[in-house]
Amino acid sequence: MKEVKKLSYIDGLKVLSCMMIFNFHFINAFYCGFYSLLDSDYHMAPIEYIVGSTPLNLIMGGKFGVRMFMTISGFFVGYRFFVTGDKKSLTGGVIKKYFRLIFPIITANIAIYVLMRLHLFANAEASAKAGTALFFGNYNQFEPHLSEALWEAVWGCFVTGANRYNGPLWFIYYEFFGTLLVAAILSLMGNSKARYIAYVIAGVLCIRNDFLPFLLGCVVCDLACRPPVWLDRLKKSRVFQPLMWLLFFFGMFLGSYPPMGERLEGTIYAHIPPKVIVFYILGSACVLYATTQLEPLQKILGQKWLVWLNTYSYGFYLTHFFILCTFACGFYLALEPYVNYHVIAILNYLLSFGLTVFVSFLIHQYVELPGMRLANRIAERLAEREPQG
Repeated sequence: MKEVKKLSYIDGLKVLSCMMIFNFHFINAFYCGFYSLLDSDYHMAPIEYIVGSTPLNLIMGGKFGVRMFMTISGFFVGYRFFVTGDKKSLTGGVIKKYFRLIFPIITANIAIYVLMRLHLFANAEASAKAGTALFFGNYNQFEPHLSEALWEAVWGCFVTGANRYNGPLWFIYYEFFGTLLVAAILSLMGNSKARYIAYVIAGVLCIRNDFLPFLLGCVVCDLACRPPVWLDRLKKSRVFQPLMWLLFFFGMFLGSYPPMGERLEGTIYAHIPPKVIVFYILGSACVLYATTQLEPLQKILGQKWLVWLNTYSYGFYLTHFFILCTFACGFYLALEPYVNYHVIAILNYLLSFGLTVFVSFLIHQYVELPGMRLANRIAERLAEREPQG
């Protein structure tokens, strides 16, 4: 049985994806001109237009970052199976996924409920002053109820995609059922060549939704761990590494497509059809596969500080948005009468990012780890009850 290695470089990809998502929401709160490319939204017109309409917008490519997360999730659903052939890892992986997801979500939603009760969501007032109300002003502007917040955490976000309390929870619906989709395909035909037909059929059925990146992540894992003969031969040729660099940069280019898909006249994207989400999904798969084949890139992405930050990436994703709506917006309102707008933004970014990492550390230590231990025990109990072949 082959050894299941830790792929530290994928940790780096996840951290960069987290940072893109954080940057995306931060600029929507304070510099929405980067996103809208509208003159009326600019705070520093030339810079916002240049960054927002070129591949530089990857810095704040939150929508691309989310699809990268999804693709990586699909990759790891199949990783242990493709390396070891152990189908039990698929069932155990789904169970662990649920218990790893649910407890931090409950914690985050309770925190949001309390913050709303204390009237600490300042995004409506702050975005009105910053001129970003259209993009950031409407979140959490309702009367909160604890039962509703808990329903969203325990059931709603998983089954219906409910995310009224915590905006980023829309991702959980796709995360959970995307994991189930990939696990089901591999459980039924993971050792058969018929799986390639299943990939194609599922891909066609998912072409218009966000289950596709999970499927493509699984395909990437399949090609990386069990390459077909033609790919194995190609990997031994001199052209393979240059091709992988081209694939990587092509994926990054797709991921850099401006998220609104509008006001692109005169840019390099002007004559490309605005299939924004499809570009992000395909770009994520290209970047992930190229990364699995490029050792220089793996060394960059596998640095210790990125691996360390990845430990808290899930908590970071769950908490960053409400921290921006409360702390970041409150900080801006407190300093706005006295300090230059851009100086506030720089300080705000650094403090909000640091606070999010700290809160993520607490959630990982005291919520996520106990949930993972419980999930491991449940998976082990179920494995013991399975009939032996």
